[in-house]
Amino acid sequence: MTLVGVLEPSEAQYPLAPSPVIDARPPVGELRLSGYVSVRETIRDDSSTFSVNQARITVTAAATSFVAVKMQGNLAALGRSAGDTIPAFVVTDAYAQLTLPNERGGSDALRPTVIVGQFKTPFSLEYLTGFSLLQTAGRAQMVERIATRRDVGVMGHVAFRNLATLAAAVVNGEGPNTLRNTNGKQLTVGRLTLFPTPTIAIAAKWAGEGSDHRWGYDVRWMANGLVLEGERIERRAPGDITPRAAGHYLMASYTIGRHVQPVVKWEQFHDKRIEAGTTSETRLTWTTYGLNILSVPEVVRFQANWIVKRDRPATSSNELVGQLIVIF
Repeated sequence: MTLVGVLEPSEAQYPLAPSPVIDARPPVGELRLSGYVSVRETIRDDSSTFSVNQARITVTAAATSFVAVKMQGNLAALGRSAGDTIPAFVVTDAYAQLTLPNERGGSDALRPTVIVGQFKTPFSLEYLTGFSLLQTAGRAQMVERIATRRDVGVMGHVAFRNLATLAAAVVNGEGPNTLRNTNGKQLTVGRLTLFPTPTIAIAAKWAGEGSDHRWGYDVRWMANGLVLEGERIERRAPGDITPRAAGHYLMASYTIGRHVQPVVKWEQFHDKRIEAGTTSETRLTWTTYGLNILSVPEVVRFQANWIVKRDRPATSSNELVGQLIVIF
């Protein structure tokens, strides 16, 4: 089979129910290249930082009508300096997807899909949403700190009509780009999403690795330029060090005309740890006020975010973040 490279502009579309499943499959025998570049300026008090924080390139291909593969890498390794051991290129996604043929030929049938490799685990709504599509310049702290992320293993996904999807995965639990499993336990992740209307997705999720359990729920509503969403995650992991963590966020955005999108996001996070008889707690409340300037089609997005932080016991400076994302 001869593969032909195809580079196509990719218009950003905010997903109602994000998933690692490849929906936009290229024709059999072709490669499809896509990606994005993100540059960011962050200003805190009297300091500022400029960075190329993301530079992703993605290759998808369909070997047959029911087998597809995806490879994605990040060319922007954060924190590189003289003597740094961080590689210049990091693999983010690398998996094969098998989708059983729909013999009924319609949307009413079950559509089972199996993914094997390294992929985003089906847990957090905001983490499953691609970085280039986020309404704010970054994800909520509870997603960054306690959500399951990319990992290596196998995932099954079933869609039933337009009513629900069910995804479950068994992975190493060690994170991306590692084949070892130091504790000898598997991380099991599951996510059930219901669609009461074509514009609303409501989900519940659970993850467990031994006595380490995480669970939560989320909702996303999209209609006529308005996006409303919220997510809750909790974690309990008894042991010598006892993390008890929980967080949530609420976000709203509205597209005015075709180019302007104001957004506001409120989040809270609480982390409690017990180590050697000593208890420590961290609490934070952040509010993000943002304005997105969009191109039409949406291949360029400029984001300006003012992040007001209230942290305990330590204090953090408020931030002004300007971020430019170019999608191809």
